[in-house]
Amino acid sequence: MKKTIPLLSFLLPFLFPFIVFANGGLVPCHGPDCELCDLFTLFANLVEFALTIVVPPVAALLFMYGGAMFFFNMGDPSKVDKGRSIIIATLVGVFIIYGAHFLVSMLLNALGVGDVQWPNINFC
Repeated sequence: MKKTIPLLSFLLPFLFPFIVFANGGLVPCHGPDCELCDLFTLFANLVEFALTIVVPPVAALLFMYGGAMFFFNMGDPSKVDKGRSIIIATLVGVFIIYGAHFLVSMLLNALGVGDVQWPNINFC
């Protein structure tokens, strides 16, 4: 387990090269001419990246892992319960992540602060 985390962090740029080498990427400005609006744009880019690129594959992998534990360990009740708890925790986590984005976007739209169209948040 200790060897997989450094390996995964090393391989992350190779798994998402379009983000690393994108035109502009996550950071909207480069150099001393950055403004406060660019900070909000960076935050919006990070939220969009998490909601569209990171969460769906991680949730799918956790669903598959929990389902495999549930399916292949039918003789061992403790592992069946662990698989069930992984699936339930993944459902709750996905609901919290997307529910929080929904509530924040509704609040921003109601206040007129930003224009929120799934998953983009435009402040400036």
